[in-house]
Amino acid sequence: MTLERVRELVAIGQPESLTLEYKEKYTPRIPTSVAAMANSYGGVILVGVTESNVDDRVVGVPEGTIVQIVNGCHQTLEPPWEPEIIPVPLPETEGRMILVVRVDPAKASRPLLIQGAAPIRLHGRNSVADRAGLARLINEATPQAVAAGLRLPPADLPMDDQGKPSADFLVRTGMFVPVDAAATWRPLSERNVQAFADALNNSPLHQALFRWCASIGEGGMNPFHRSGFNRARRVRLLWQGGPDGAPAYPLEAVARIDLPDAYGAPVSHLQVSLEVVARFQHAFGRSAPLSVARLHELVDALTASLVDDKVTGALAALAGVDPLVMPQPLGLDFLSSTDMPDLLAGNGLASVPDAGTSRGANLLADPGVDQRDAAERRALIDSWLQQISLDAGLLGMEKVLEQLHGTSLEQQLRRPHRTDAL
Repeated sequence: MTLERVRELVAIGQPESLTLEYKEKYTPRIPTSVAAMANSYGGVILVGVTESNVDDRVVGVPEGTIVQIVNGCHQTLEPPWEPEIIPVPLPETEGRMILVVRVDPAKASRPLLIQGAAPIRLHGRNSVADRAGLARLINEATPQAVAAGLRLPPADLPMDDQGKPSADFLVRTGMFVPVDAAATWRPLSERNVQAFADALNNSPLHQALFRWCASIGEGGMNPFHRSGFNRARRVRLLWQGGPDGAPAYPLEAVARIDLPDAYGAPVSHLQVSLEVVARFQHAFGRSAPLSVARLHELVDALTASLVDDKVTGALAALAGVDPLVMPQPLGLDFLSSTDMPDLLAGNGLASVPDAGTSRGANLLADPGVDQRDAAERRALIDSWLQQISLDAGLLGMEKVLEQLHGTSLEQQLRRPHRTDAL
């Protein structure tokens, strides 16, 4: 977050909305707005920015305002909780700064109460949840409900006409994007959908898939484009690539955006998912083991793409919100048509006798991890791969990852593997 980014946001005249609020200075209403955003879809409060239309709305606040916000949240909210506060100094005014207060509902102890009531966010203002809304927030407070609420619908491998899996494996991630109330009623903009496709075609995922295609032979590629079931509130973008002469594309990627119908509802969300499907069995008549280096690169590319500035900017435009409030991927789904030890064979992993196996994993992201940071994202992916390995009865993933990170990922991918390895 930079001062230029704050000034840009203020300059375009973005009004207060479901996920954005301005405060010229600290007031006791800030903890209420924090609770309301936490109980809804999250958001950002810019403290040190006036609401009035003056020449320069960026006035800043003294550093001590941070303590006021923290103390106000701890003293007012039930249970005590504080949001992330990012200070942005004003170089022309010594000692003053803009405070970017980011409220992530995934990190809050929902419901957050103030004097026994649960504030919520409605059309750019704060309100109070009614009995039904409060009951919903309380029910979500159970660990099982929170976990269910943070997950995308179950992922499934594609099937052929005989009801058998038509893919070797599938890797998917995704998230829920808050939607401005006005955008709830509109179809998904064609122009913004195309901007999303263009951003994906320049994303880390496109680059990773292009390198993978090049490693298995020269061929063609179809970048992300509309294909399949598309409607006013649903988008499906398809990427395909593989060598010339193959009967099917061995690699496909699918991006989906779904804006659920919400007639009469004050808030809604975009359901966004991004997945890669490998079909080497159908393309070449045989499947092959998957290298840990390739899997790590693929998962990293998926998650990195959904936090890429151009991708999040396009999604924010579709949702009618500022990119500042964009969430991060919620987790990872990894499904295989064969037992995991067969898919990951040849990586130096050892099976535990009689430990059983698995053909998939559904993993949640640590909400404390900033996936925009490459080092934090790598650590998160390492933990996912270790869990996938252990749940499949395989030992040795920690050592494999240590060796992987001992050299660059590019060097690892260039190392000679078995000729039938992916």
